[in-house]
Amino acid sequence: MSPFPTDMIPNILCRLPVKTLLRFKCVSKPWGSLIDDSHFVKSHLHQSLKTNNNVKLFLDNGAEIDDNAYAVDFDSLNNLVQFPRPFTAEITKYRSRIIGSYNGLLAVYHREEGIALWNPSTRKCHYLPALDEDISMDHDTIPGYNYDNSTILGFGYDNITEDYKVVKMLRSKTQNCFKVTIYSQKSNTWRRIKDCPYDIRINYNDGAYINNAIHWVGDEILSGRNVIFGLHLNTEEYFEVPEGKRSSEDKKCGAYYCEGFSYMNVGVLGGCLCVSRDFSSCPIEDHINIWVMKEYGVKESWTELLYLSRNQWVTNIFHTRAVGYARDGNKVLLDDGGGQQPGWFNLEDESSHLLCIPGAPQLVSTIIYVESLVSVS
Repeated sequence: MSPFPTDMIPNILCRLPVKTLLRFKCVSKPWGSLIDDSHFVKSHLHQSLKTNNNVKLFLDNGAEIDDNAYAVDFDSLNNLVQFPRPFTAEITKYRSRIIGSYNGLLAVYHREEGIALWNPSTRKCHYLPALDEDISMDHDTIPGYNYDNSTILGFGYDNITEDYKVVKMLRSKTQNCFKVTIYSQKSNTWRRIKDCPYDIRINYNDGAYINNAIHWVGDEILSGRNVIFGLHLNTEEYFEVPEGKRSSEDKKCGAYYCEGFSYMNVGVLGGCLCVSRDFSSCPIEDHINIWVMKEYGVKESWTELLYLSRNQWVTNIFHTRAVGYARDGNKVLLDDGGGQQPGWFNLEDESSHLLCIPGAPQLVSTIIYVESLVSVS
C-alpha cells in the first residue's frame, strides 16, 4: 500500500470543525504547528464561509443574571453548547452584550469592565486596554443597564490592512458631539479620530459591519435629517448611505398617506445592508418595514422585504432587527436585541412563531457567527 500523501492533510483538516481540530493539535507537533499556522487558519475560515458550514447562532441571555453564553447550529438549531462569558454577571453589576461578530470573533462590551475580543470556538479572549483618561472623563454617561445614546459601538474588519477594529463613540459633556476612538488589534491601542458629524438620539442596536465600514442610524447635527451613515475603517471617513424610496407603492396598512417614518435599526441580512423603518405615527396601525439594499451603495437597489404590525408580530416590533435567513430563504429570524423572545417570520405566508430552543434561555439577543481558529490578539 502506498503511503498517504502528506500534502492532502491540510485540505482534509480544513473541512473539520474547530473542536475536532483543537483535539488533533495533540496528535503530533507537525499537526499542532499546521493547525496554528496563519495560512491554515485562513484556509479553514474560507472553507467554512464558502460552504456555509460551521455557522452558529449565539444566544445572549438578555433577561437573567447568567455567567454562561449559549450557541446552537444555525441550520438545525440543535447541538446546544454553553461556555463561560468573558465578563461575569453579578446581580449588582451591569450585564455584558455582544456588539458585533466577524470571522468567528465576537466583540463583547461591559459598561464597567470594558471591551473584549472573544473567540467562543477556541475559548480564547483578549481584553482591550482602557481609553485615555481625558476622553473617558469627558463622557456624558447615562445610567442604565442596556443601550444608551451616549455610548455608540461597532466592530469590524479593515480588509485592506487585515486588522480587526472596534469603534467607540462617547457623547461629550463639554461639546455637542461624539468623540470617536478606534481600536486596532494589530497595535493593541486606541486612537482618536475625527468627531462624528451625526447625532444618535435613539440607540437600540450596535453598528452593522459590511463593505469595510460600520453603519449606524443618526441625524445630521445641523438639519436634524434622519440618515443611515457609515464610517470607513481604512480611510476613517464618514459618509451617508443613499436613501431608497420614502414611500411604498403597496401600503399594506391601508393609509392614504403614510410616509412619515424614522430609521431604527441597521443591520446585515444575507450579505446585504438592511434597515427597519418605524411607522409608529401611522394613522391606521403601528408598523415597521424592513428594507434590504440588494447592491451596496446603489440607491435603486433598496427593496422592501417585509411588513410587521404591532398586532401581527409576536414581540416588540420597534426594536426589531433582522438576524438571518433560514437556509431555504423563506424565513427571517428577527429579535429586539434582548428582553424579548426572538421569532421567525415566514416571507411566503407572513406567519410567525417564536424561537424556542430546549435547555437555552428564551429571552435572548441573537447573533450569527462562524466557528473559526482566528486569533483574538
